[in-house]
Amino acid sequence: MAKPEIRLKGFEGDWVRESFSSSFQFLKNNSLSRAELNYEKGNAKNVHYGDVLIKFGEILDISCSSLPFISNNEIAVKQAKESFLQNGDIVFADAAEDNTVGKCSEIQGMTSKDRVVSGLHTIPCRPTKNFEKGYLGYYLNSNPYHNQLLPMIQGTKVSGISKGNLSSTRITYPNSSSEQQGIADYFKSLDLMIQGVIKKIASLKQMKQACLVSMFPQAGETTPRVRFKGFKREWVNTKLGDVFSERVESNINGEMLSVTMNSGIIKASENGRFDNSNSDKSHYKVVKINDIAYNSMRMWQGASGCSPYEGIVSPAYTVITPSEGINSQFFAYMFKTLALIKVFRLHSQGLTSDTWNLKYPAFSKIRVYYPKDLVEQQQIASFFRSMDSQISLQEARLEKLKQIKAACLDKMFV
Repeated sequence: MAKPEIRLKGFEGDWVRESFSSSFQFLKNNSLSRAELNYEKGNAKNVHYGDVLIKFGEILDISCSSLPFISNNEIAVKQAKESFLQNGDIVFADAAEDNTVGKCSEIQGMTSKDRVVSGLHTIPCRPTKNFEKGYLGYYLNSNPYHNQLLPMIQGTKVSGISKGNLSSTRITYPNSSSEQQGIADYFKSLDLMIQGVIKKIASLKQMKQACLVSMFPQAGETTPRVRFKGFKREWVNTKLGDVFSERVESNINGEMLSVTMNSGIIKASENGRFDNSNSDKSHYKVVKINDIAYNSMRMWQGASGCSPYEGIVSPAYTVITPSEGINSQFFAYMFKTLALIKVFRLHSQGLTSDTWNLKYPAFSKIRVYYPKDLVEQQQIASFFRSMDSQISLQEARLEKLKQIKAACLDKMFV
């Protein structure tokens, strides 16, 4: 019997199970290289294997997708005319260097004027019976279907599948067109929520970057363009060595910490990476709460953060501790401004970017402007912490939605 583990309310009965070859016919594709494609003009657009799922997802909406055109040479135009896609067609990625091989997109949103052809390393096919819009795009990317393909995927560095592989699989679907459409609509609503959260995160991050520009002095400025109400005193110019000293303590028993580009300082046990720390930790540096630690070879890329933990970091890091009257979090955000990152790069020593490093002696000589008023430092730090909290909240929501979708792709199909 073929029934999904989770089902939309009101539907019963077994699903249809039949061979792939009885439900689809294969179409022609072209083997044009990227060099023969462009985004400016041409008689037909091209769906490359990299566009399938990786870029556009289970549903490739032609009406709002940016696809390259094939060139206007006669051979390419002839190939395109023999393989124009239609709404409802499926395009599989037949080769890839990761686990996206065998994934597919359902073509939708085409008008009578659109000319789209399936390109290099793709397998286009057309349903020979009616399926509701969107159902196949989600079903053919579900675990129940994709698990059939996994044993057939061949290759080491580049993996691939063939038309024969697809032909040997079986598909399942509900006889009821209402159930098919209900499933597709449910996943579409999930995707809309996911896209909405992604846009929200992008907007918050863009706003944060704008605030990092406007709320800290830029090159040639002594005060920021935007300040909190009530603060008017000029910011003071100082060397970083006057407000931070280097912490050089060692401790072999502390908890390992990691300094990341985007998340600041986190516990090494939570970074999801293999522990490559040295078994001899006698030279590992102590980090205390409110210290700033930075990757000496990546400070010019923004690899720094204010620590919310006590622990230890690799000798490759520099640890600095604030003087009295200095809010470390304020400076941690200042260190993320593009203007200061550029200064860090100019002061880093080394012949190439792979060897550039910013040790404390060079760091301590860099001059910056900051508000002497600790309350202003705290308010600015609090403002950016609030923004980070909003971003983290939305990122957690995004992860939850993706988990829900993954679970549903596993449980709502057979």
